[in-house]
Amino acid sequence: MSSRENERLGPYRVLSALGTGATGRVYKAVLTEDHGELAAGATVALKVIHWHLLGDATLRKRFDREVQLGRTVRHPNVVRAFGAERTGDSEDGEYFLVMEYVEGQNLRQLLEELGRLPEPLCRHIGLGVAQGLDAIHGAGAIHRDLKPENVLITRDHTVKIMDLGVALLVDEGP
Repeated sequence: MSSRENERLGPYRVLSALGTGATGRVYKAVLTEDHGELAAGATVALKVIHWHLLGDATLRKRFDREVQLGRTVRHPNVVRAFGAERTGDSEDGEYFLVMEYVEGQNLRQLLEELGRLPEPLCRHIGLGVAQGLDAIHGAGAIHRDLKPENVLITRDHTVKIMDLGVALLVDEGP
């Protein structure tokens, strides 16, 4: 259970914590009213930047790039981003990314559960990852953080790449 359970972030109500990374914490949430392209009742994932990193210009640039790429790349093998929002009117508010919520498990969890993957499943995952990377590359970006924890497999076996936070836009250079 999340200590933020039932807490509101703008028009979203937090349901549970999904995970924590270097730059933020991800929550499963529900939209409580129509908002942008999403209808009330939609389940989303919210990536909330750790408060102590909000002033970091490099991190903010990475986060904005993740939003831009997540909105640009519309492909079934890439987790979609709907936008970024801030709570409150001041710099004290929390900044978060609103993303597609994906029910399933990441490839690391699947490997721990099954050990060695059966060849047909391995091929299926490889194809999904390749198609997702192709879509990211087609948008002019390089993922740069592809690892089992950033590959999700849904209940219907759809493969989805997530976490475009360290992706590099080709025209930006290293």
